[in-house]
Formats: sequence, C-alpha cells, structure tokens
Amino acid sequence: MKRFISRPVEFLTYHLNSWQKLMHDHKILEAARNRTLAMGGIFLLAFMVIGVRLVDVMIFHGHSPEAETTITRVEQLLSKRADIIDRKGEILATHLVTGSVYANPKVIINAEEAALKIHKVIPELKYETLLKRLKSERGFIWIVRHISPKLQNEINNLGIPGVYLQRDERRVYPHGNLVSHVLGYCGIDNNGLGGVEQFFDTRLRKDPGTPLQLSIDMRVQHLVREELQAAIHEFSAEGGNCIIMTAEGEILAMVSLPDFDPNLPNQNSLKAIFNRNTLGNYEPGSIFKIFNTAIALESKRARISSIYDATTPIKVGSKSITDFKGKNRPLDVREVFVYSSNIGSAKMALDFGGRVQREYFHKFGLLKVPKLELPEIGSPLLPPSHWSDITTMTLSYGYGIAVSPLTVVDAVRGVIKGYRKYPATILKRTEDAALQADGDHRIVSEKTAATMRDLMRLVVQEGTAKKANVPGYEVIGKTGTAHKSQGKRGYNVDRITSFVGAFPKDNPQYILAVFLDSPKPTKNTHGYATGGWNAAPTAGKIIARLAALMGVQPTENDAINDNYGFIPIRHTIVDNHED
Repeated sequence: MKRFISRPVEFLTYHLNSWQKLMHDHKILEAARNRTLAMGGIFLLAFMVIGVRLVDVMIFHGHSPEAETTITRVEQLLSKRADIIDRKGEILATHLVTGSVYANPKVIINAEEAALKIHKVIPELKYETLLKRLKSERGFIWIVRHISPKLQNEINNLGIPGVYLQRDERRVYPHGNLVSHVLGYCGIDNNGLGGVEQFFDTRLRKDPGTPLQLSIDMRVQHLVREELQAAIHEFSAEGGNCIIMTAEGEILAMVSLPDFDPNLPNQNSLKAIFNRNTLGNYEPGSIFKIFNTAIALESKRARISSIYDATTPIKVGSKSITDFKGKNRPLDVREVFVYSSNIGSAKMALDFGGRVQREYFHKFGLLKVPKLELPEIGSPLLPPSHWSDITTMTLSYGYGIAVSPLTVVDAVRGVIKGYRKYPATILKRTEDAALQADGDHRIVSEKTAATMRDLMRLVVQEGTAKKANVPGYEVIGKTGTAHKSQGKRGYNVDRITSFVGAFPKDNPQYILAVFLDSPKPTKNTHGYATGGWNAAPTAGKIIARLAALMGVQPTENDAINDNYGFIPIRHTIVDNHED
C-alpha cells in the first residue's frame, strides 16, 4: 500500500484494471443470463408448437389440404350409387359398408415403428413398401381399403398418430359370376369399369335412391348358364355363349363362358372378361341362310318352287363351293334351306345380286354396330366395299363376314316377326318407354316372315336342327357351323357351331342363339362336331326349361303350316349332319 501511495499513478492504474475486470465479468454473466432466457423461450415455444400439433393430430386429424380434398372426394362416393336389380326386383349389385385405413405421412412421428405395427396386424402389407410410403412427402396415402371390422378394431387399437380409419363402401355382387358380363364391375373407388356399371355410371351416381332395373331374369340366366356349362363340358369346348331375347327386344339372359367374379375385378383373365355375345365377331356359317332365303323371297327373285341345281360344286378359281353331305341333284328353295345347301344358296344369291344383298343386309342390321346399353360392343368385320360375285356367294352361307351373336339374334327377330318395333335393350322396358316406340319398322312382308318361320320349323322337324325340337312348343331354328378364321392365313380346323331359333312358330315370343367355341366330337355324336350335334341339343334343353318356366302352354297343333303348299319331306331326309 505504501508503494501505491508513494506511486499514485500505479495505484490508479491498479484500481482501474480491477474495475474493468469486474465490469467484464458482469457483462459475461449478463450475456449468459440473456442467452439462458432466450433458449428457455425457444424451448417453451417449441413445446407449445408440439403441443398444438399433437392436439391437431389427435383431435383434428391434422389433415393437409391434400388429405381434406381426397377424403371429401371419397365421402362423395359413399352411399351414392344405386342398386341394380333384375326384372323381378332381385338385387344384382349393391353396396356394403366397410372401413379403410389411410395416413398422413407428414404427421407420422416414427415411420419405422408405424410400418412395423401395421405389418404385424396385416402381414399381407409388406414392411418395406409400407415404410417407403409412410416416409413420403404426401399429405394423404391409402394404407389398405375395405377391411373387416376385426381388422378395423385392431388398427384403431394401435393408436398411431397420423394413421386413421375412414368409413368406406364396397360394391358387391351377390350372384358372383352369374351376371358378370352384363353387370361389369366397379373399381376400388366405386367407379364403373365395365358392363352396365360403366354404361350407366352417371345415372347410378346421380340417382342413388332409385334402383336400375334390368330386363334380365335371374331364373332364365341361371338355367342358361347351367346348360351352357354342361355343353362345354360334354363337348370339351373352349367356351360358349347364349342370348335369349323377347319379341319386343328385351334381353332375358346373356351368358358368356368363361366368365368372371366381379367381386374380384383384378383377379380375372382377359379371356374371362371378354363378352362373346357383344364383343365377339364370328363368321356365322349357315345361320346366314335365313337372311339369304328371306332376301330371295322378299325381292321376288325366287319362289318356294324355284329350282337350283346343286348337282356339282361351283368352281371359284382354285377353290370350290361344295355341300356337306350334298344331295347332288336340283333342289327347290325349301330343300336348299332344309338341307343347308351352300351350292343352292350361292346360286340363289347370284340371282338377286350383290346390290340387293347389301341393301337387305343393311336393313336387317348386319352391317352396323349393334346398339345396346353396354360399353363392350364390337363392330362387324365386313367384306370390301365392292362386293364381287364371289363375295355375294360366300356371304350367302355365312362366310366373308363376321358379326356378333347379338347382331344375329336381333336380325333374326326382325325377319321372323317381319318388323322391329322396339330396339334391343338390357333394361326392363317401362310403359312410358313402350309408348315412345317409333312404330313398326317393317323388315320383310308378313308373307315372307311366315314363310321363313315355316322353313325354320321344317329344319327343326326334319333337318339339321332336329335335336333342338321340343314337342308341343313349335320350335323354329337353323344351325350353323363355320371354321374359325385365322385372318390372312385362312381357316383352322376348329369351328364355331351355332343354333339360332325361336318359339312358338306362329307368334314367336322368345328368340335365342347358342354358340359353342371349338366343340369336339364325342361317341354320342358319331364323330361329328357340327351345330346339329352340339349347339342344337343344347338349345333344345334350354328351350324345354324356358318354356316351362315362362308358363308357355304347349299346343297339340305342333305341325307344319300348309298355307304355302308345304309338303313334309321326311322321305327325302337321309341324316341331320349337315349345317
């Protein structure tokens, strides 16, 4: 101290340094205190944000705009699709309330833990896939759709923030495969993706309270499918199809085999979902002789008594037009039709010519896309615009043109009735719709229609379609057999066999067509695989059950109408193998 007193400058310097050090230490403490307060404020704010977010997640679901938009869209689909019923009111398609699981990855705290928990509850969902999706930047993802109440409860018990349950609905089809090609199916979001579901998608959404009623009769649909399945099995066919239509154009049954389960839309092959009745185009073979003969009679280029020489084949370049089990003699129109003579039909067609043939084919509806309330409608495969004599001849017996079974049935309806008052439909026609009919669209004269019915009755009684005969119901019809086309490579050995017919003869109420794809000969068919041996007996079994089901009264007057001088020709029939 004495030293500092004796040296005042040093004394002041010492105390000044001490003061500066003290102030420096104070500033450091103040800065530390401020920093502590700032950090405390930041942590408090963070905890507040986390708390608010947790409340949002747990209570308000933490939906992002994307999630809200998606959920709204899903909810709009629920309970807004009408049932589909058959003509008797039986439910064909309806909805089932289910639950679906979705997530908002943006609010999931631990994606690994969440993916593992969900995987344990639903092992079908792969952990790696779940983890990848839960780590996405999206605000909404579906985890799984349409799960059972048990699984819904298990998912809910997991209590994973960001994973939620959503009320959902699933389109269900109580009859499974039975009406699959008519109904089509719905996607996972209940949007129509085929059949009636797709064609009437807007109607089913806009008027969910009113069921859509079809013309299909489930009783008829069932018996047709049963008989068709039996035929495919018996003849080892690759497939088959059948349509039954009323005289007013309402389709009572439409079966295409193989078929599919619309409840499992993503588990069916393309072959199964293919509708042979509307999308399939086939060269129809001899059933086209119905149209050929009707043209000859209606155009007055032929009469029943007209004669066509079928003694020898017709040479066409290096090819020949021949008859299967031919009679090798002149035939009148009746015999040409009953014996299914290709030679006689070709010469008949040459008499009225290609121009007349085209005009009538157009009138019958054979040259245009058929109209029906289904999206799966195929366009016919037509010959070149210029029809040569060769084209005219081959068309007469059903080669050189490919049309759908729907087209054939509707065209035959017009010929045997003589007119087409109503278009074909898959809907049950209401009284209002009936009143809006366009009137009688005359196809052929009543005389020609009656003559064609008599000729077709003769085919069933005495010709190639005897196995389709059902005593008491005056069945009329025509068989067909055509080799399957391979395009430019010609034809292969497989065949499409067919029968098209109706009953009762004088006032046909039901028209049907049966097609079999590549049927094989059996011991009972004596080695034959033609329409008379497989399609015709199948049709006969269907008609017998249909007539009883629909209450058609059998008649004792089950004989040929003699209005046109017809004489039974039993003594000239050798066999019924021809088509």
